[in-house]
Amino acid sequence: MMPDKITTNVSKIAELLAGAGILVLAFYLTATAGARGFYPFDQSIVFDGSYRVLSGQVPYRDFLMPFGPVTFWLHALFFRLLGTTYHAYIIGAGVINVAATLVAMLTVRTFFPRSRLLPLVAGVLTAVWFYPPFGTPWPDQTAFFFVLLAVWVLVKGLVSEPGCSWRPSGLAASGCFAVLAFLSKQNVGSFMVFVFPLLMLVAARGDSRRFLKDLGVFVLGAGAAAAAFTLWLVLGSDPGAFIHYVFEIPAELGRERLSGFARIWLGVLRPFFGGRGPALMMSAVWGSLAVSAVALIASAVRTGKAVLSLRHLLAAVLCVYLVAFQHLFINTTLNQPENGLALSGIILAVAVGLLLSLTGLGRPKGRMAVAAALIVFLFFASRDGYRVAMRRDVHEMFRGSDFGASMPIDKLAGLKWAEPMRIRGSAVLPAHMVILCEYLEESGENFFVFPDFTILYGLLGVPSPQPLLWFHEGVTYSREANRDLDERIVAALKRNRVSIFIREQAAWFNTSERLGDFPELEVFLRTEFEKIGEVGIFIVYERRR
Repeated sequence: MMPDKITTNVSKIAELLAGAGILVLAFYLTATAGARGFYPFDQSIVFDGSYRVLSGQVPYRDFLMPFGPVTFWLHALFFRLLGTTYHAYIIGAGVINVAATLVAMLTVRTFFPRSRLLPLVAGVLTAVWFYPPFGTPWPDQTAFFFVLLAVWVLVKGLVSEPGCSWRPSGLAASGCFAVLAFLSKQNVGSFMVFVFPLLMLVAARGDSRRFLKDLGVFVLGAGAAAAAFTLWLVLGSDPGAFIHYVFEIPAELGRERLSGFARIWLGVLRPFFGGRGPALMMSAVWGSLAVSAVALIASAVRTGKAVLSLRHLLAAVLCVYLVAFQHLFINTTLNQPENGLALSGIILAVAVGLLLSLTGLGRPKGRMAVAAALIVFLFFASRDGYRVAMRRDVHEMFRGSDFGASMPIDKLAGLKWAEPMRIRGSAVLPAHMVILCEYLEESGENFFVFPDFTILYGLLGVPSPQPLLWFHEGVTYSREANRDLDERIVAALKRNRVSIFIREQAAWFNTSERLGDFPELEVFLRTEFEKIGEVGIFIVYERRR
Protein backbone atom coordinates (compact mmCIF):
# COMPACT_ATOMS: atom_id res chain seq x y z
CA MET A 1 0.00 0.00 0.00
CA MET A 2 1.34 3.43 -0.94
CA PRO A 3 2.33 5.82 1.90
CA ASP A 4 -0.26 8.39 0.80
CA LYS A 5 -3.01 5.79 0.97
CA ILE A 6 -1.84 4.64 4.38
CA THR A 7 -1.88 8.23 5.62
CA THR A 8 -5.35 8.77 4.18
CA ASN A 9 -6.72 5.60 5.76
CA VAL A 10 -5.20 6.47 9.13
CA SER A 11 -6.74 9.93 8.90
CA LYS A 12 -10.15 8.47 8.13
CA ILE A 13 -9.93 6.03 11.02
CA ALA A 14 -8.82 8.82 13.36
CA GLU A 15 -11.74 10.98 12.18
CA LEU A 16 -14.23 8.17 12.73
CA LEU A 17 -12.86 7.47 16.20
CA ALA A 18 -12.93 11.17 17.08
CA GLY A 19 -16.51 11.45 15.79
CA ALA A 20 -17.59 8.40 17.79
CA GLY A 21 -15.94 9.88 20.89
CA ILE A 22 -17.84 13.14 20.40
CA LEU A 23 -21.14 11.24 20.16
CA VAL A 24 -20.33 9.40 23.39
CA LEU A 25 -19.53 12.76 24.98
CA ALA A 26 -22.88 14.13 23.76
CA PHE A 27 -24.77 11.37 25.54
CA TYR A 28 -22.63 11.37 28.68
CA LEU A 29 -22.87 15.11 29.30
CA THR A 30 -26.64 15.20 28.84
CA ALA A 31 -27.25 12.15 31.01
CA THR A 32 -24.95 13.43 33.74
CA ALA A 33 -26.38 16.97 33.73
CA GLY A 34 -29.98 15.78 33.57
CA ALA A 35 -29.49 13.67 36.68
CA ARG A 36 -28.33 16.65 38.76
CA GLY A 37 -31.26 18.18 40.56
CA PHE A 38 -34.99 18.29 39.93
CA TYR A 39 -36.56 21.63 39.02
CA PRO A 40 -40.30 20.92 39.43
CA PHE A 41 -41.61 23.75 37.25
CA ASP A 42 -39.68 22.70 34.12
CA GLN A 43 -38.82 19.04 34.62
CA SER A 44 -42.43 18.04 35.38
CA ILE A 45 -43.91 19.47 32.19
CA VAL A 46 -42.52 17.15 29.53
CA PHE A 47 -42.49 14.17 31.92
CA ASP A 48 -46.21 14.55 32.66
CA GLY A 49 -47.13 15.41 29.07
CA SER A 50 -45.31 12.36 27.72
CA TYR A 51 -46.85 10.16 30.41
CA ARG A 52 -50.30 11.47 29.46
CA VAL A 53 -49.69 10.48 25.82
CA LEU A 54 -48.43 7.07 26.91
CA SER A 55 -51.58 6.68 29.03
CA GLY A 56 -53.82 7.32 26.04
CA GLN A 57 -54.66 10.98 26.63
CA VAL A 58 -54.87 13.02 23.42
CA PRO A 59 -53.31 16.50 23.26
CA TYR A 60 -55.90 19.33 23.07
CA ARG A 61 -58.81 16.92 23.46
CA ASP A 62 -57.81 15.57 26.89
CA PHE A 63 -55.07 17.96 28.00
CA LEU A 64 -53.98 21.45 27.06
CA MET A 65 -50.61 23.15 26.48
CA PRO A 66 -49.40 26.25 24.63
CA PHE A 67 -47.29 24.52 21.95
CA GLY A 68 -47.36 21.53 19.64
CA PRO A 69 -47.39 17.88 20.76
CA VAL A 70 -44.24 16.60 19.03
CA THR A 71 -42.05 16.70 22.15
CA PHE A 72 -44.57 14.58 24.06
CA TRP A 73 -45.04 12.10 21.23
CA LEU A 74 -41.28 11.70 20.97
CA HIS A 75 -40.60 11.11 24.65
CA ALA A 76 -43.68 8.94 25.14
CA LEU A 77 -41.84 6.59 22.79
CA PHE A 78 -38.88 6.46 25.20
CA PHE A 79 -41.27 5.77 28.07
CA ARG A 80 -42.87 3.00 26.01
CA LEU A 81 -39.49 1.40 25.36
CA LEU A 82 -37.78 1.98 28.71
CA GLY A 83 -40.55 2.53 31.25
CA THR A 84 -41.89 5.69 32.87
CA THR A 85 -38.78 6.43 34.91
CA TYR A 86 -36.37 9.30 35.33
CA HIS A 87 -33.68 7.17 33.70
CA ALA A 88 -35.80 6.90 30.55
CA TYR A 89 -36.44 10.64 30.71
CA ILE A 90 -32.74 11.46 30.77
CA ILE A 91 -31.90 8.85 28.13
CA GLY A 92 -34.43 10.48 25.79
CA ALA A 93 -32.64 13.82 26.03
CA GLY A 94 -29.25 12.11 25.64
CA VAL A 95 -30.29 10.29 22.46
CA ILE A 96 -31.58 13.53 20.91
CA ASN A 97 -28.33 15.28 21.82
CA VAL A 98 -26.38 12.51 20.06
CA ALA A 99 -28.60 12.83 16.98
CA ALA A 100 -28.29 16.64 16.96
CA THR A 101 -24.50 16.40 17.26
CA LEU A 102 -24.35 13.96 14.36
CA VAL A 103 -26.56 16.16 12.17
CA ALA A 104 -24.43 19.23 12.97
CA MET A 105 -21.31 17.35 11.86
CA LEU A 106 -23.01 16.14 8.68
CA THR A 107 -24.19 19.68 7.88
CA VAL A 108 -20.70 21.13 8.19
CA ARG A 109 -19.30 18.21 6.17
CA THR A 110 -21.79 19.10 3.42
CA PHE A 111 -20.47 22.68 3.36
CA PHE A 112 -16.80 21.68 3.59
CA PRO A 113 -16.53 18.13 2.20
CA ARG A 114 -12.71 18.07 2.20
CA SER A 115 -12.29 19.17 5.82
CA ARG A 116 -11.79 16.59 8.54
CA LEU A 117 -11.43 19.15 11.32
CA LEU A 118 -14.46 21.42 10.88
CA PRO A 119 -17.17 18.75 11.36
CA LEU A 120 -15.44 17.74 14.59
CA VAL A 121 -15.45 21.36 15.78
CA ALA A 122 -19.19 21.55 15.12
CA GLY A 123 -19.65 18.22 16.87
CA VAL A 124 -17.82 19.16 20.06
CA LEU A 125 -19.64 22.47 20.52
CA THR A 126 -23.02 20.93 19.70
CA ALA A 127 -22.41 18.02 22.09
CA VAL A 128 -21.61 20.45 24.91
CA TRP A 129 -24.06 23.29 24.25
CA PHE A 130 -27.12 21.72 22.58
CA TYR A 131 -28.84 19.76 25.39
CA PRO A 132 -26.54 19.55 28.45
CA PRO A 133 -27.29 23.09 29.74
CA PHE A 134 -30.96 22.12 30.14
CA GLY A 135 -30.34 18.43 30.79
CA THR A 136 -33.80 16.93 30.32
CA PRO A 137 -36.36 16.84 27.48
CA TRP A 138 -37.71 20.25 26.50
CA PRO A 139 -39.71 21.71 23.57
CA ASP A 140 -37.03 24.27 22.66
CA GLN A 141 -34.33 21.64 22.12
CA THR A 142 -36.77 19.38 20.28
CA ALA A 143 -37.54 22.25 17.89
CA PHE A 144 -33.81 23.03 17.49
CA PHE A 145 -33.23 19.40 16.56
CA PHE A 146 -35.83 19.44 13.79
CA VAL A 147 -34.41 22.76 12.56
CA LEU A 148 -31.00 21.10 12.26
CA LEU A 149 -32.53 18.22 10.32
CA ALA A 150 -34.43 20.60 8.04
CA VAL A 151 -31.31 22.65 7.29
CA TRP A 152 -29.10 19.63 6.66
CA VAL A 153 -31.38 17.83 4.19
CA LEU A 154 -32.15 21.14 2.43
CA VAL A 155 -28.49 22.03 1.95
CA LYS A 156 -27.71 18.46 0.93
CA GLY A 157 -30.37 18.74 -1.74
CA LEU A 158 -29.35 22.21 -2.94
CA VAL A 159 -25.69 21.25 -3.53
CA SER A 160 -26.44 17.88 -5.12
CA GLU A 161 -25.74 17.24 -8.77
CA PRO A 162 -28.55 17.79 -11.31
CA GLY A 163 -30.77 14.74 -11.52
CA CYS A 164 -29.67 13.45 -8.11
CA SER A 165 -32.57 12.12 -6.03
CA TRP A 166 -31.26 14.04 -3.01
CA ARG A 167 -32.56 17.30 -4.41
CA PRO A 168 -36.33 16.69 -4.49
CA SER A 169 -36.31 14.30 -1.54
CA GLY A 170 -34.11 16.64 0.53
CA LEU A 171 -36.28 19.66 -0.18
CA ALA A 172 -39.50 17.79 0.58
CA ALA A 173 -38.06 16.29 3.78
CA SER A 174 -36.85 19.74 4.80
CA GLY A 175 -40.41 21.04 4.57
CA CYS A 176 -41.64 18.18 6.77
CA PHE A 177 -38.96 18.81 9.38
CA ALA A 178 -39.70 22.55 9.35
CA VAL A 179 -43.33 21.79 10.26
CA LEU A 180 -42.20 19.41 13.02
CA ALA A 181 -39.99 22.20 14.40
CA PHE A 182 -43.01 24.50 14.52
CA LEU A 183 -45.11 21.79 16.16
CA SER A 184 -42.41 21.39 18.79
CA LYS A 185 -42.13 25.10 19.66
CA GLN A 186 -43.85 27.67 17.50
CA ASN A 187 -41.45 30.57 18.15
CA VAL A 188 -38.48 28.49 16.96
CA GLY A 189 -40.37 27.33 13.88
CA SER A 190 -41.59 30.85 13.10
CA PHE A 191 -38.20 32.52 13.55
CA MET A 192 -36.47 29.93 11.35
CA VAL A 193 -39.03 29.70 8.56
CA PHE A 194 -37.41 32.39 6.40
CA VAL A 195 -34.02 30.68 6.20
CA PHE A 196 -35.33 27.96 3.91
CA PRO A 197 -36.52 30.12 0.98
CA LEU A 198 -33.47 32.33 1.53
CA LEU A 199 -31.10 29.39 1.01
CA MET A 200 -33.09 28.26 -2.01
CA LEU A 201 -32.92 31.76 -3.48
CA VAL A 202 -29.15 31.86 -3.01
CA ALA A 203 -28.75 28.41 -4.57
CA ALA A 204 -30.84 29.40 -7.61
CA ARG A 205 -28.33 32.18 -8.46
CA GLY A 206 -30.84 34.29 -10.30
CA ASP A 207 -32.70 31.42 -11.95
CA SER A 208 -36.26 32.23 -10.88
CA ARG A 209 -37.68 29.08 -12.45
CA ARG A 210 -35.32 26.89 -10.44
CA PHE A 211 -36.09 28.81 -7.25
CA LEU A 212 -39.84 28.44 -7.71
CA LYS A 213 -39.47 24.75 -8.47
CA ASP A 214 -37.35 24.17 -5.36
CA LEU A 215 -39.72 26.24 -3.24
CA GLY A 216 -42.67 24.27 -4.62
CA VAL A 217 -41.11 20.95 -3.59
CA PHE A 218 -40.32 22.33 -0.12
CA VAL A 219 -43.88 23.64 0.29
CA LEU A 220 -45.23 20.30 -0.93
CA GLY A 221 -43.31 18.49 1.83
CA ALA A 222 -44.39 21.04 4.43
CA GLY A 223 -47.96 20.86 3.18
CA ALA A 224 -48.01 17.07 3.44
CA ALA A 225 -46.82 17.21 7.06
CA ALA A 226 -49.28 19.99 7.91
CA ALA A 227 -52.13 18.11 6.22
CA ALA A 228 -51.35 14.92 8.15
CA PHE A 229 -51.33 16.86 11.42
CA THR A 230 -54.56 18.66 10.52
CA LEU A 231 -56.23 15.34 9.70
CA TRP A 232 -55.20 13.98 13.11
CA LEU A 233 -56.40 17.19 14.74
CA VAL A 234 -59.85 16.98 13.10
CA LEU A 235 -60.42 13.25 13.45
CA GLY A 236 -58.79 12.58 16.82
CA SER A 237 -58.28 15.80 18.72
CA ASP A 238 -59.81 19.29 19.05
CA PRO A 239 -58.95 21.92 16.39
CA GLY A 240 -60.60 24.73 18.37
CA ALA A 241 -58.54 24.03 21.47
CA PHE A 242 -55.38 23.80 19.36
CA ILE A 243 -56.02 27.20 17.79
CA HIS A 244 -56.85 28.82 21.12
CA TYR A 245 -54.00 27.44 23.20
CA VAL A 246 -51.25 27.29 20.55
CA PHE A 247 -52.05 30.46 18.59
CA GLU A 248 -54.38 32.85 20.38
CA ILE A 249 -52.96 32.78 23.92
CA PRO A 250 -49.25 32.69 22.91
CA ALA A 251 -49.85 35.48 20.37
CA GLU A 252 -50.49 37.97 23.16
CA LEU A 253 -47.32 36.99 25.00
CA GLY A 254 -45.36 37.00 21.74
CA ARG A 255 -46.51 40.53 20.90
CA GLU A 256 -45.44 41.74 24.33
CA ARG A 257 -41.97 40.25 24.05
CA LEU A 258 -41.40 41.34 20.46
CA SER A 259 -42.46 44.89 21.30
CA GLY A 260 -40.05 44.82 24.23
CA PHE A 261 -37.33 43.59 21.89
CA ALA A 262 -38.11 46.46 19.52
CA ARG A 263 -37.93 48.99 22.37
CA ILE A 264 -34.32 48.00 23.05
CA TRP A 265 -33.44 48.57 19.37
CA LEU A 266 -33.49 44.84 18.59
CA GLY A 267 -30.83 44.28 21.19
CA VAL A 268 -28.04 45.90 19.15
CA LEU A 269 -27.31 48.29 22.02
CA ARG A 270 -26.98 45.34 24.39
CA PRO A 271 -23.84 43.48 23.27
CA PHE A 272 -23.36 39.89 24.35
CA PHE A 273 -27.10 39.51 24.90
CA GLY A 274 -27.37 42.14 27.60
CA GLY A 275 -24.05 41.27 29.20
CA ARG A 276 -25.31 37.86 30.32
CA GLY A 277 -24.02 34.44 29.42
CA PRO A 278 -20.58 32.90 28.80
CA ALA A 279 -18.33 35.62 27.37
CA LEU A 280 -16.13 33.23 25.38
CA MET A 281 -19.05 31.67 23.51
CA MET A 282 -20.73 35.03 22.96
CA SER A 283 -17.50 36.46 21.55
CA ALA A 284 -17.12 33.47 19.23
CA VAL A 285 -20.69 33.85 17.98
CA TRP A 286 -20.30 37.54 17.20
CA GLY A 287 -16.87 36.93 15.66
CA SER A 288 -18.42 34.28 13.44
CA LEU A 289 -21.04 36.79 12.36
CA ALA A 290 -18.31 39.26 11.38
CA VAL A 291 -16.40 36.66 9.34
CA SER A 292 -19.52 35.49 7.50
CA ALA A 293 -20.68 39.05 6.82
CA VAL A 294 -17.26 39.99 5.39
CA ALA A 295 -17.34 36.88 3.20
CA LEU A 296 -20.76 37.80 1.83
CA ILE A 297 -19.75 41.42 1.24
CA ALA A 298 -16.59 40.33 -0.55
CA SER A 299 -18.59 37.96 -2.72
CA ALA A 300 -21.11 40.71 -3.56
CA VAL A 301 -18.60 43.40 -4.56
CA ARG A 302 -16.05 41.18 -6.32
CA THR A 303 -16.44 41.08 -10.08
CA GLY A 304 -15.22 38.32 -12.31
CA LYS A 305 -14.24 35.11 -10.53
CA ALA A 306 -16.57 34.14 -7.69
CA VAL A 307 -15.09 34.58 -4.23
CA LEU A 308 -17.26 31.87 -2.68
CA SER A 309 -18.36 28.54 -4.08
CA LEU A 310 -22.05 27.67 -3.81
CA ARG A 311 -21.41 25.56 -0.71
CA HIS A 312 -19.48 28.36 0.98
CA LEU A 313 -22.04 30.97 -0.05
CA LEU A 314 -24.84 28.91 1.49
CA ALA A 315 -22.72 28.38 4.60
CA ALA A 316 -22.11 32.13 5.01
CA VAL A 317 -25.80 32.96 4.62
CA LEU A 318 -26.77 30.27 7.10
CA CYS A 319 -24.17 31.44 9.62
CA VAL A 320 -25.48 35.02 9.56
CA TYR A 321 -29.06 33.81 9.88
CA LEU A 322 -28.32 31.46 12.80
CA VAL A 323 -26.55 34.20 14.74
CA ALA A 324 -29.55 36.48 14.22
CA PHE A 325 -31.89 33.64 15.21
CA GLN A 326 -30.04 32.89 18.45
CA HIS A 327 -29.97 36.59 19.29
CA LEU A 328 -33.71 36.92 18.69
CA PHE A 329 -34.51 33.71 20.55
CA ILE A 330 -32.50 34.61 23.65
CA ASN A 331 -33.84 38.16 23.84
CA THR A 332 -37.49 37.19 23.42
CA THR A 333 -37.69 34.01 25.50
CA LEU A 334 -35.99 35.93 28.33
CA ASN A 335 -34.46 32.75 29.71
CA GLN A 336 -30.81 32.19 30.53
CA PRO A 337 -28.67 32.74 27.38
CA GLU A 338 -26.88 29.43 27.97
CA ASN A 339 -30.06 27.68 26.84
CA GLY A 340 -30.04 29.50 23.49
CA LEU A 341 -26.59 28.59 22.17
CA ALA A 342 -27.60 25.22 20.77
CA LEU A 343 -26.68 26.04 17.15
CA SER A 344 -23.31 27.61 17.92
CA GLY A 345 -21.36 24.56 16.77
CA ILE A 346 -22.43 25.06 13.16
CA ILE A 347 -21.96 28.83 13.46
CA LEU A 348 -18.34 28.65 14.59
CA ALA A 349 -17.32 25.77 12.29
CA VAL A 350 -18.74 27.60 9.27
CA ALA A 351 -16.94 30.83 10.20
CA VAL A 352 -13.61 29.05 10.55
CA GLY A 353 -14.14 27.30 7.23
CA LEU A 354 -14.87 30.60 5.49
CA LEU A 355 -11.84 32.20 7.12
CA LEU A 356 -9.61 29.42 5.80
CA SER A 357 -11.05 29.68 2.31
CA LEU A 358 -10.69 33.47 2.08
CA THR A 359 -7.21 33.89 3.54
CA GLY A 360 -3.76 32.41 3.41
CA LEU A 361 -4.61 30.44 6.51
CA GLY A 362 -5.83 27.71 4.19
CA ARG A 363 -2.23 26.76 3.39
CA PRO A 364 -0.62 23.91 5.39
CA LYS A 365 1.17 26.10 7.95
CA GLY A 366 -1.87 28.27 8.33
CA ARG A 367 -4.11 25.23 8.86
CA MET A 368 -1.81 23.98 11.59
CA ALA A 369 -1.95 27.33 13.37
CA VAL A 370 -5.74 27.44 13.07
CA ALA A 371 -6.02 23.84 14.29
CA ALA A 372 -3.90 24.66 17.35
CA ALA A 373 -5.98 27.76 18.09
CA LEU A 374 -9.20 25.76 17.70
CA ILE A 375 -8.01 23.09 20.10
CA VAL A 376 -7.32 25.74 22.73
CA PHE A 377 -10.68 27.41 22.09
CA LEU A 378 -12.58 24.12 22.20
CA PHE A 379 -10.95 23.25 25.50
CA PHE A 380 -12.07 26.47 27.18
CA ALA A 381 -15.50 26.55 25.46
CA SER A 382 -16.12 22.94 26.48
CA ARG A 383 -14.94 23.66 30.00
CA ASP A 384 -17.42 26.56 30.22
CA GLY A 385 -20.22 24.39 28.84
CA TYR A 386 -19.39 21.57 31.23
CA ARG A 387 -19.53 23.95 34.18
CA VAL A 388 -22.85 25.42 33.01
CA ALA A 389 -24.31 21.93 32.67
CA MET A 390 -22.96 20.50 35.92
CA ARG A 391 -23.94 23.55 37.98
CA ARG A 392 -27.34 23.61 36.25
CA ASP A 393 -27.01 27.36 35.64
CA VAL A 394 -30.07 27.39 33.36
CA HIS A 395 -32.18 26.57 36.43
CA GLU A 396 -31.27 29.29 38.86
CA MET A 397 -32.69 27.56 41.93
CA PHE A 398 -29.60 25.31 41.93
CA ARG A 399 -27.08 28.11 42.38
CA GLY A 400 -24.69 27.09 45.13
CA SER A 401 -26.17 23.59 45.41
CA ASP A 402 -24.32 20.31 45.65
CA PHE A 403 -25.84 17.15 44.25
CA GLY A 404 -25.98 14.24 46.64
CA ALA A 405 -26.80 10.55 46.41
CA SER A 406 -29.37 9.11 44.03
CA MET A 407 -32.99 9.21 45.17
CA PRO A 408 -34.12 6.03 47.01
CA ILE A 409 -37.25 5.76 44.86
CA ASP A 410 -37.20 3.17 42.09
CA LYS A 411 -38.58 5.38 39.35
CA LEU A 412 -36.36 8.30 40.42
CA ALA A 413 -33.23 6.13 40.65
CA GLY A 414 -30.25 8.04 39.27
CA LEU A 415 -31.66 11.47 40.12
CA LYS A 416 -29.31 13.34 42.45
CA TRP A 417 -31.27 15.72 44.64
CA ALA A 418 -29.91 19.26 45.00
CA GLU A 419 -28.63 20.09 48.47
CA PRO A 420 -29.88 22.56 49.45
CA MET A 421 -32.99 22.76 47.29
CA ARG A 422 -35.02 25.80 48.22
CA ILE A 423 -38.18 27.12 46.61
CA ARG A 424 -38.77 30.71 47.70
CA GLY A 425 -36.86 30.08 50.90
CA SER A 426 -38.57 26.78 51.72
CA ALA A 427 -36.41 23.67 51.81
CA VAL A 428 -37.45 20.60 49.82
CA LEU A 429 -35.58 17.55 51.11
CA PRO A 430 -35.26 14.09 49.56
CA ALA A 431 -36.99 12.71 52.65
CA HIS A 432 -40.04 14.85 51.88
CA MET A 433 -40.37 13.24 48.44
CA VAL A 434 -39.86 9.74 49.85
CA ILE A 435 -42.51 10.21 52.57
CA LEU A 436 -44.99 11.75 50.13
CA CYS A 437 -44.49 9.03 47.51
CA GLU A 438 -44.81 6.25 50.10
CA TYR A 439 -48.03 7.78 51.45
CA LEU A 440 -49.57 8.17 47.97
CA GLU A 441 -48.51 4.70 46.89
CA GLU A 442 -49.89 3.07 50.03
CA SER A 443 -53.20 4.93 49.69
CA GLY A 444 -53.76 3.57 46.19
CA GLU A 445 -56.02 6.56 45.49
CA ASN A 446 -56.03 9.06 42.66
CA PHE A 447 -54.72 12.48 43.61
CA PHE A 448 -54.38 16.05 42.37
CA VAL A 449 -51.12 17.93 42.95
CA PHE A 450 -51.02 21.70 42.63
CA PRO A 451 -49.18 23.33 41.03
CA ASP A 452 -45.77 21.97 39.89
CA PHE A 453 -44.89 18.45 41.08
CA THR A 454 -47.02 16.79 38.41
CA ILE A 455 -44.21 14.30 37.78
CA LEU A 456 -45.80 12.35 40.65
CA TYR A 457 -48.61 11.09 38.40
CA GLY A 458 -46.26 9.22 36.08
CA LEU A 459 -43.96 8.06 38.86
CA LEU A 460 -46.86 6.48 40.74
CA GLY A 461 -48.84 5.34 37.71
CA VAL A 462 -52.09 7.20 38.45
CA PRO A 463 -54.12 9.25 35.95
CA SER A 464 -53.12 12.86 35.34
CA PRO A 465 -56.51 14.04 36.56
CA GLN A 466 -57.25 17.41 34.97
CA PRO A 467 -56.65 19.06 31.56
CA LEU A 468 -54.09 21.82 32.22
CA LEU A 469 -50.55 20.59 31.79
CA TRP A 470 -49.34 23.32 34.12
CA PHE A 471 -50.79 26.49 35.67
CA HIS A 472 -49.22 29.60 34.16
CA GLU A 473 -51.38 32.69 33.67
CA GLY A 474 -51.03 34.17 30.20
CA VAL A 475 -49.14 31.10 28.97
CA THR A 476 -51.28 28.01 29.56
CA TYR A 477 -54.53 29.85 30.13
CA SER A 478 -55.89 33.26 29.26
CA ARG A 479 -55.73 36.21 31.63
CA GLU A 480 -59.44 36.78 31.01
CA ALA A 481 -62.30 34.86 32.61
CA ASN A 482 -61.80 31.08 32.50
CA ARG A 483 -65.17 29.85 33.65
CA ASP A 484 -65.42 27.06 31.06
CA LEU A 485 -61.91 25.84 31.84
CA ASP A 486 -62.61 26.15 35.57
CA GLU A 487 -65.70 23.96 35.25
CA ARG A 488 -63.84 21.51 33.05
CA ILE A 489 -61.08 21.07 35.65
CA VAL A 490 -63.57 20.41 38.46
CA ALA A 491 -65.53 17.95 36.30
CA ALA A 492 -62.31 16.09 35.43
CA LEU A 493 -61.30 15.79 39.09
CA LYS A 494 -64.72 14.36 39.93
CA ARG A 495 -64.67 12.02 36.92
CA ASN A 496 -61.23 10.69 37.95
CA ARG A 497 -62.44 10.19 41.55
CA VAL A 498 -59.65 12.23 43.07
CA SER A 499 -59.48 11.47 46.80
CA ILE A 500 -56.28 13.28 47.75
CA PHE A 501 -55.19 16.86 47.12
CA ILE A 502 -51.53 17.87 47.47
CA ARG A 503 -50.91 21.61 47.62
CA GLU A 504 -47.42 23.09 47.49
CA GLN A 505 -47.01 26.04 49.85
CA ALA A 506 -44.18 27.49 47.76
CA ALA A 507 -43.61 27.38 44.01
CA TRP A 508 -41.58 29.22 41.41
CA PHE A 509 -43.21 32.09 39.52
CA ASN A 510 -45.86 32.26 42.25
CA THR A 511 -47.78 29.44 40.62
CA SER A 512 -48.91 28.32 44.08
CA GLU A 513 -51.00 31.50 44.28
CA ARG A 514 -52.87 30.88 41.02
CA LEU A 515 -55.57 28.69 42.48
CA GLY A 516 -57.53 31.92 42.87
CA ASP A 517 -57.74 32.19 39.08
CA PHE A 518 -60.16 29.25 39.20
CA PRO A 519 -62.88 30.05 41.76
CA GLU A 520 -64.98 26.92 41.22
CA LEU A 521 -61.89 24.75 41.63
CA GLU A 522 -60.96 26.63 44.79
CA VAL A 523 -64.46 26.20 46.24
CA PHE A 524 -64.52 22.50 45.32
CA LEU A 525 -61.19 21.83 47.02
CA ARG A 526 -62.09 23.87 50.11
CA THR A 527 -65.48 22.26 50.64
CA GLU A 528 -64.72 18.67 49.60
CA PHE A 529 -61.29 18.15 51.18
CA GLU A 530 -59.86 18.47 54.66
CA LYS A 531 -56.27 18.90 55.75
CA ILE A 532 -54.65 15.86 57.34
CA GLY A 533 -51.00 16.90 57.56
CA GLU A 534 -47.89 18.46 56.03
CA VAL A 535 -44.69 17.08 54.55
CA GLY A 536 -42.19 19.87 53.98
CA ILE A 537 -43.76 22.30 51.50
CA PHE A 538 -46.58 19.84 50.76
CA ILE A 539 -49.95 20.20 52.48
CA VAL A 540 -51.95 16.98 52.26
CA TYR A 541 -55.75 16.97 52.08
CA GLU A 542 -58.10 14.00 51.88
CA ARG A 543 -61.65 14.03 50.61
CA ARG A 544 -64.33 14.15 53.26
CA ARG A 545 -66.20 10.89 53.63
